[in-house]
Amino acid sequence: MRPRFIPPAFLVAAAACAAAVPAGAQGTIRTQGFGYPPGQISAAAAALGGGPAETDAQSALNPASIAAWIRPGVYVEYAPEFRQVTTNGQSDHTTTSRFPIMSGAINIGNRVTAGISVSTLLDRTWETTRTGFDHFVSDSVQFTENFKVSGAIDDIKPGIAVAVLQTLWLGVSADVYSGDNNLTILRTSLDTTVKTFSQTSRLSYSGVGASGGIMWQPTSFMAIGVSGRLGGRLTAFRNDTVLTRATAPKRAGAGVTFTGLPGVVLAFHTDWEGWASMNGLGQPGLLITNTTEYGGGAEFRGPVALGEPIALRIGYRHRGLPFLVDSSKVMESSYSAGFGVPLSQGRSRIDFTLVRAIRTGVPGVTEHAWTAEFGIMVRP
Repeated sequence: MRPRFIPPAFLVAAAACAAAVPAGAQGTIRTQGFGYPPGQISAAAAALGGGPAETDAQSALNPASIAAWIRPGVYVEYAPEFRQVTTNGQSDHTTTSRFPIMSGAINIGNRVTAGISVSTLLDRTWETTRTGFDHFVSDSVQFTENFKVSGAIDDIKPGIAVAVLQTLWLGVSADVYSGDNNLTILRTSLDTTVKTFSQTSRLSYSGVGASGGIMWQPTSFMAIGVSGRLGGRLTAFRNDTVLTRATAPKRAGAGVTFTGLPGVVLAFHTDWEGWASMNGLGQPGLLITNTTEYGGGAEFRGPVALGEPIALRIGYRHRGLPFLVDSSKVMESSYSAGFGVPLSQGRSRIDFTLVRAIRTGVPGVTEHAWTAEFGIMVRP
């Protein structure tokens, strides 16, 4: 009997993460390979299609943007995703909960700001079930297999931003990669005489890199950010045994934020990420491609609440995903809207963003997802 909703294109070996374990199946096109890249941007930046990511203090791309904290603070985000995959007239619905980014900063004198962020580089969390039959000499017994993967590769980024001029900041940071993937396979049968089968496998990852960037304010109503990342060694382990090595992905990005219109903020950014350098970390058949993206949006001054105007936001983002499915590139288009509510006379803020993503590129398969992003930024 064929799997309930998984097409052959999505039979993914758990060995894609460099382990030789039995093949599994997953009803998703966005968690292929080592997983899905959430983008390392805050809820506020996501609402504008990632437009202000290079100048946004709470995002984890440009270390020079740490200076935009202005005063000490912390930021935490929660972002559940509700996903639907449709193929051959059948659909699968799943939910994934994430805490994609946490960041904070502290001032050191008048010209230096130190900060740290912990963000998800690649998220690989999914679960699916399939049914089939074991055939014996005179009988067939139905079984159910459950495949569950949980894990991620995180980017821990301690950095520092220095005001070189009154309108120019330079930033540098280390990128420390850490994470794991846990795979559980459970096979059960309606026939109690058939033994239940289960297997668990765990892989871990570690690596290093370095990022640098600038943030320049040529006028009082414009900010420009440019940043890049160099990838160092990235290693996959099973227990304490080294399995494979590769290079962490490089990236380069630029963005501009414009505030010259009364009550309006406009932002745009573009980004390139060299994921193909991760070839060799997984099994030989794993297909990885470099990606580009662009996005932008607008923020409008909304009604007043608690003595401060609410920020209303809209945006659009288009990008490729790094891991191919049957040699097909997967593209993602996202439409976003949200708002920000200021607190404590503007020192703190609550952000809410709703993102509608459409992922295509695999013949006969479509994936749609809603992501609700909740962020809270607190500055005493």
